Amino acid sequence: MTLSLCLPFYRNPAMLSEQYRVLASYADAVKAQIEIVLVDDGSPEPAVDVPRPAGVPPLRIYRVLEDRPWHQHAARNLAASEAAGPWLLLTDIDHVLSAESAAALLKHLHHDVVYVFPRVHARDGSPKLTSTGRPHAHINSFALTKRRFWAIGGYDEDLVGYGTDGFFRQRVNAAIRPVPLSDVTLIRYSPDVIGDAITQRDGLSAKAYRKASMNFPRNEALLAEKARTGKGPSVLAFEWERVL
Repeated sequence: MTLSLCLPFYRNPAMLSEQYRVLASYADAVKAQIEIVLVDDGSPEPAVDVPRPAGVPPLRIYRVLEDRPWHQHAARNLAASEAAGPWLLLTDIDHVLSAESAAALLKHLHHDVVYVFPRVHARDGSPKLTSTGRPHAHINSFALTKRRFWAIGGYDEDLVGYGTDGFFRQRVNAAIRPVPLSDVTLIRYSPDVIGDAITQRDGLSAKAYRKASMNFPRNEALLAEKARTGKGPSVLAFEWERVL
């Protein structure tokens, strides 16, 4: 086992089905080096109930026992904790690693660095670019060793809401400069391609739920207090179970 693909899930059955479809298409030699660690973040529609096609790489599913709003950091920490591989690929459910990119990524996993990737839109294969025309790497998608993930400290579960993912990425960037890979591409799905690609709560649109969940003053004040007291990230502070 070389690589553990870590995925959070919350009410994304159609998107998970697409993940399974692509994962089942991997070459046998790639499947032999990859496992999937899926964490259901207390979803009312359990991930374990989503049908799994034949040929999916080795898969384990865990479930957080409480449906806490904006608890995605905990799902990532649990996946990283339970991963069997020395390398982790952390990404979101709406980002898919193609068979070709999976094979290419495995060839890079020899140096203790953090890799990031360009993205393409699922609807037409066009690259996702920044306003300056550069490849737009996803803030939540990177490959790194399990040892380095925990040396950085994992995600801080005290931080909640959309936009808090960037705080972990800041700590990654402070520890080591990420290395972009041009031959490994993530396919980014939008709701116009698969309706539940982006996690939503309370029936809000993607734009509305993101705006509603932003609480930068609260999170920044919490970070300042942690810096003052020397308290580190809160990790794995919840109950969970393995369901598959």
